[in-house]
Amino acid sequence: MQIGEPTPRRKLEPLCDKIGRDNVERVVHDFYGRLQADEMMGPFFANMGDFGAHESLIADYWWTVMGGKVDGPRPFDMLGKHQALNLHSAAFDTWLRIFEETLLTYLPPELAQRWLQMALGIGDTMKRHLGLQNN
Repeated sequence: MQIGEPTPRRKLEPLCDKIGRDNVERVVHDFYGRLQADEMMGPFFANMGDFGAHESLIADYWWTVMGGKVDGPRPFDMLGKHQALNLHSAAFDTWLRIFEETLLTYLPPELAQRWLQMALGIGDTMKRHLGLQNN
C-alpha cells in the first residue's frame, strides 16, 4: 500500500457468525447432558425442572455474548441463579473441563479456544462474586 491509497476495510465478524447458531445449540445441549451424567455436577441439576427451557436460555446467553441477537429480552441472572447452589471451586474446574471437552467435540480448536476464553472470564467473575476466588 502506498501513501494516498485508501486503506482496505477490515470486515468484523462476530464469533457467533463464525460458530453458527446450530453449533451453539449442539454444544449447549451436549454439555448439559455431560454435566448431568457427571458424578460431581449431576446433583446440581437434579431438581432443575424444565431442562429444555434452561438449555434454550443458555444457548441465547452464549449467542448474545458472542455478538448475536435474540428475539426479545431474556432474563440472564447468572449470579443470582448460581448463588443458592453452594458451588465450590472444584465444581467450576469440572465445569470448565467438561465445557472444553464439549467444545473440542464440535468446533475447530481455534474457535473452541475463543469460546473457552469467554467461559474462563465468566467463570472467574462468578467465582469472585461468589467468594470462591481463593478456594
